[in-house]
Amino acid sequence: MAEPTDKIRFRKEMGITRKEFLRNLATALPAQPYRVEHDNISIETPARQIVIRLNDQHQRCIGSLQLPRMLVDFSFSGYTRAEAESFIRHIDIHFRRGGG
Repeated sequence: MAEPTDKIRFRKEMGITRKEFLRNLATALPAQPYRVEHDNISIETPARQIVIRLNDQHQRCIGSLQLPRMLVDFSFSGYTRAEAESFIRHIDIHFRRGGG
């Protein structure tokens, strides 16, 4: 079994607003308590922590179409790489947008 590493970090570019991110996070983690302080979201247990940092929101312009764009940093302490990657996959599933 893999041992937790000191810190694992991921950065994702997401097509989402801050308000949408917080709404989706609540549905992605319904039983998991977390704390929002300005641009940082903390998910903590006695031995482990995830910090999600929401960076400034920008717009992606495609012709006259403007879409939200935000860089989101994920930092894991006390997690194995496999556990951190599993959390990121979980977030990806809950933040996926359908089309059609």
